[in-house]
Amino acid sequence: MAHSGDFPARVPFRRLSVSGAAWGGMALLVLVGVAAAVLGEHERMWLAVHYNWLFWSSVAVGMVLFAISQQLTNSRWSWPLRRIALAGIGFFPVSFVLFLLKLPGRPVWFEHWWGEGKVQADPILAAKAVWLSPTGMLLRDLIGLLVLYGMMAWFAYHMLRPDLHGVKGPGIYRTITGGEWRGVAEEALRSRKLSLRIGAVTAILNALIWGMIAIDQAMTMLPHWFSTMFPVTFLVSTFHSGLAMTAVMMVVLRRHLKLEEYITGAQFHDLGKLIFAFAVFWMYVNWSQYVVIWYGQLPHEQEFFVQRFHPQFALITEIMVACVFVFPFLALLPRAPKKVPGVLAGVSAVVVIGHWLERYLITIPSVWGGSHAPFGLTEIGISLGFAGLFFASYAWFLSTFPVLPSPASLATIPSPTITVPVRAVARS
Repeated sequence: MAHSGDFPARVPFRRLSVSGAAWGGMALLVLVGVAAAVLGEHERMWLAVHYNWLFWSSVAVGMVLFAISQQLTNSRWSWPLRRIALAGIGFFPVSFVLFLLKLPGRPVWFEHWWGEGKVQADPILAAKAVWLSPTGMLLRDLIGLLVLYGMMAWFAYHMLRPDLHGVKGPGIYRTITGGEWRGVAEEALRSRKLSLRIGAVTAILNALIWGMIAIDQAMTMLPHWFSTMFPVTFLVSTFHSGLAMTAVMMVVLRRHLKLEEYITGAQFHDLGKLIFAFAVFWMYVNWSQYVVIWYGQLPHEQEFFVQRFHPQFALITEIMVACVFVFPFLALLPRAPKKVPGVLAGVSAVVVIGHWLERYLITIPSVWGGSHAPFGLTEIGISLGFAGLFFASYAWFLSTFPVLPSPASLATIPSPTITVPVRAVARS
């Protein structure tokens, strides 16, 4: 981005201090979610669990992907934000366990094709029989999640390793810094080189694996419908929601940890520009998907949008578009609002809510047959439970590992200044 700047000579080793009241509040949210799941209607409960898994897992993946992108591009402006974004990785173990726990709900969200003989009785589904195999889908999604989460964890390992050697802390520090130690400077340089290779591979794998998750866990809920743009819209939404959540946490942590000296207007401005740009890009890819289906006039392609524009879901669709595109576009178009922490955090929070509604809309209308959209205490309660799990795992990461990278790690980032040798020319 525009702001390169020099790194500070000294960076404090700061971890997030979480009060007992905060842990208690997050535990209470989880209990609310459990209660909503136990007391809620069976179909609505499983649908709420499903789209919340897609949303919160996407936020975590998007945050880590942002950290990877900054490492791959040798970005200097975002150095105090990388660990704030990387902390999304704390949710990965929870996400994987929740994926296993939600498997009994597959007959609910895959009701159009789940069950003996349904696929074989439909010519269109019969042509997709190999892909719609429950065993095959489960195996490829489990393997995909393990590979993607594992690669991102490997990337995080090398981002953290140079900063933890010799530091008093939990036992995981010794695990991360174990093995042959080559010295701080050499380890920092080695970790950077390895993280660049791992990050490049992970970015490609993210497109393939998270796109596959989009198809398996969302698009197949309406098995006659297909769109080659759907995985693209899913991936853009993932990254945009990760950016927005990073901005919210940046504002909160900057004040709580007194990081005003390191997170300045430059970071607010640049991150605000990214959120603005991806709001426009999100609208672009979704419009590209919609307009082709609109003029194609193919019934199975139109089915997806007809359901979302139906009166019971139309208002939610309009609110979602306003939250993800219209509001951030108008609010962040001028230069000044991007530099105001409260404004940027508020706009980003609205974007996060918008993407939560988007995950709701890409799943629920595909299978819901009621006359009114299922949006009540069950959905809100389970969403709060997922939020409690996400923020608890996020807080664990930042309370365990330093929020800012060390000077040794920063020293490995190449300078944007290029020195060009000039040969003196003798005058005759």
